[in-house]
Amino acid sequence: MKFGHAFQEALKADCYPRHWVEKAVPYRQLKKILGKIREELIRNGYDPDTLHQLLANHHAEYRLEPDPSHLLRPKLVVRPRLSTLSLEHAVVEEPGSLATESASPSVPDGADTAPPDLIPNHDPVSDDGWVKIPLDSDARFFRVLQDDVSQLDTLQEEERHSMHDKIHALGAEISDLARPRRSINFSKSDLYRWREIFELYLAAQVFFSTAEASVGPRDSERAQKQLVWFQTEVNKRQLLQKFKLAASVAAYSHFLTLNATLLHNLQFQELNRTAVTKIIKKFDKRTSLGIKATLPKLMYSAHFISETISQDICAQIANEVVNLVPQVVDFSCSICFSICWLPVRLDCDHLFCIRCMIKMQHQNKRFCPLCRADVVQRANESHIDDKLARFLEKWFPKETKEKQAYNELERRKELLGEAFVHDTPDACVVM
Repeated sequence: MKFGHAFQEALKADCYPRHWVEKAVPYRQLKKILGKIREELIRNGYDPDTLHQLLANHHAEYRLEPDPSHLLRPKLVVRPRLSTLSLEHAVVEEPGSLATESASPSVPDGADTAPPDLIPNHDPVSDDGWVKIPLDSDARFFRVLQDDVSQLDTLQEEERHSMHDKIHALGAEISDLARPRRSINFSKSDLYRWREIFELYLAAQVFFSTAEASVGPRDSERAQKQLVWFQTEVNKRQLLQKFKLAASVAAYSHFLTLNATLLHNLQFQELNRTAVTKIIKKFDKRTSLGIKATLPKLMYSAHFISETISQDICAQIANEVVNLVPQVVDFSCSICFSICWLPVRLDCDHLFCIRCMIKMQHQNKRFCPLCRADVVQRANESHIDDKLARFLEKWFPKETKEKQAYNELERRKELLGEAFVHDTPDACVVM
């Protein structure tokens, strides 16, 4: 299937909003203009093969120069034979113009003129100057392309702002539903359900990967697979059924919709990027003018080409939604890998739970396990981070109670040694 047809079908099949489709790359229009460019070149005696040889031998240049308003002004110039050549329909650049002021290409000794068989036989032109070949359609081609990319930039910014507002509203919604309560009675809080949901979301790495083999942004196909995996895992664990508050179900639906919108935007962005890449490749193939390497760098409004909306939006989702519910892994002791209770902050600023710190001191260890600073034996009660302890007790009530019980058990073992008896002895047997 031809790309132009496939492009139009994709715009229809994916049900993009109408105002998105109206701003999509006008691929068919650009293709028609490209045909007129080719006709103009051939009419002036520059078929693709001839032009390819002239450019390769530095006897021709195709210049894309932005004007003060950042619009690209294309210009094809050639270097004719000094004594016998002029170009029909050509315009000789005036002294001081951009063409004559540009550095002349390096030409080997004895080869400072273009081979006679590569340039049409026209009236001679004096001086060793560049000659401009008059083309009209190429200027129109770049104007249409640049205007459309500029519109896509505007559309991306509009969508970015719209999603920013939705994320902010969702963050406020989930903040109330997942906030911790004073007691361990969670009948009015979905803290632990949201924590599990966001733990799965972080593991899915829907739009960005931290894996060494594939670090960086996901393409839309991979992002869709990861989003489906996330939803499947949530359903497997029946987390929606476990919600205590009906509003949490609605908030989860809003969270999914936000991710689906971001995925849809990413798909639209990739589709239009492909259209731009294809039309530039077709331009080079049909004209041999070689703009593929220079055009993306010269386009003033190139954010749609060079950037992805997902990076900024994902950062906001993380900051204003996911991070509202802290994960236990972020507050785990790096020795025992359970929650860091009570947290001891060493002079090197690294944190460990109090039991692991006591054990290290009893074993006469001096150096921090993370940075090797000689600080372990200097730690005392003043190194307990009381502010962090209150935070952990508030946000991780179950984990801190379990760790306290475990610490107490460990302390009894240390005090009683072999005489230690577990709190749950064997059942009494009546003889």
